[in-house]
Amino acid sequence: MSVRFETATEIVNGVRVVAVRGELDIATSPGVRELLSDAATDRARPLVIDLVECEFIDSTGLAALLHGAKPAQNGESHVAIVSPGGDVRRMLELTAIDQTIPVFDGLEEALTAVLAVGR
Repeated sequence: MSVRFETATEIVNGVRVVAVRGELDIATSPGVRELLSDAATDRARPLVIDLVECEFIDSTGLAALLHGAKPAQNGESHVAIVSPGGDVRRMLELTAIDQTIPVFDGLEEALTAVLAVGR
């Protein structure tokens, strides 16, 4: 049985963390893309995308990550992804998204990395 799709946003140590739970696919990616785009416009805060509980991601989900996080990549803030392993991490690696947006195994590691940018 798959996990119900949900997103959550919180501020952790001054970093905006957007968590995605369930399947990030053609049905759910437009909302995630918009959520990330809105979050990325806050130039004062780095952005971490938490995919720890994301069970599946398709091409539209991958595009949502890239396009949604783009303002943060091009702005003064920084972005990172948390994905500890499994199919989602494998997709990030196969599509070379991990070469564009740093991917970390855990939230603490990602928070440390994005907070270190610009210091």
